Parts: sequence; C-alpha cells; structure tokens
Amino acid sequence: MPDTQALNNNQNPGLLEEVALEDMLNARERRAAIQKSFLDEFHRPLVCLTLNIPGPVKVLDRVPEAFDRGCRRILDVLDEAGFTVLRQLVIREKTGYELFLSVNGDAVEIKERMAAIEDGGRLGRLYDIDVIRLDGQKVSREEFGLAPRTCLLCGQPAHACSRSRRHSVAELVEEIQTILREGSFRSDE
Repeated sequence: MPDTQALNNNQNPGLLEEVALEDMLNARERRAAIQKSFLDEFHRPLVCLTLNIPGPVKVLDRVPEAFDRGCRRILDVLDEAGFTVLRQLVIREKTGYELFLSVNGDAVEIKERMAAIEDGGRLGRLYDIDVIRLDGQKVSREEFGLAPRTCLLCGQPAHACSRSRRHSVAELVEEIQTILREGSFRSDE
C-alpha cells in the first residue's frame, strides 16, 4: 500500500475561481519542488497528472470528477501492469488538481501506459500525464514512436497551436466543457 497524502482535499476547492498569474507561478514552483523531493527520496520514476485547462479558471464544473477518474485509471493501469506505487500525493487547489506518484518501474514502460490513457478517448485528451526520470527529465512520447499530442480543436500538433495562440481560450474552454460533460473513455478500456 503506498504512502498516501492529500493536501487541501476538501470538497472541490477552487471550483470556478479565477487564478492570478502569481498563483500559477507559485504552483509551478511548488510542483517542481515536490517532483525533486519525490525523486530524491525514492530514486524511482515519478508520474504526475494534471488537467489541460487553459485560461484563468483551472477548476471548471466536472473537473473534480474527471481528475478523480484519471487518478483511478492511472492507479488501475499501474497495478494491472505490476508496478508498485511507493508514495502518492494529491493536491487540490484553485490553480488545478495534481497527482504525484513515485512508481517502482521502468520510466519508458510507465510512459507507454500513461500515453495510452491520454489517448484513450476524449476525456483522456484532457489528461497531462508526465513521467519523470531520475535525472528530472520527462519521458517523451516520441521516444517510443508516438506522435505528439494534437489540438482539441483542429488536430494539428497541440504545442504549435498553443505557441501561436491559434485558438481563443474561450473556444478551447467550450470544447473542454463539452468533453467534461461527455466524460467518456473508449469502450475498449
């Protein structure tokens, strides 16, 4: 049984609250510190789940349920593959919900399974599941032949659309809310 910890785990914290840039920067620093702490303590790959939610509101309606579903899916997939979770931390803040898992296993094998969750239907598209090696570097999808993730709206590489701001935040959030309402994974999972 993994060492489990939850921070600010009250009923749906941050729901529909706007987040200031300073709060997001502080959350990013906290995330990096937690990642370093997990890697230093356990010397095992780290799995991190966040949701891809653009704009100033990170906890939309149905985000708590989608996040919980993603956490369960990740834990189930790791368990089915025989990976052991050594420690688990869940953070629920208005800056977004985050899951951190120290996992005993090969980082590339873990990332392959996490990419299958990300690619597993429309809800999976909202999950950003990073797998971080002991040296602090993320395992990329390209390392095992997967294409980069695509844009929710146009199917082009997501990083290109994001960088060029091809779509408005309002357009993206509207599509994300549709996905959250549908809440579906592929039926073959």
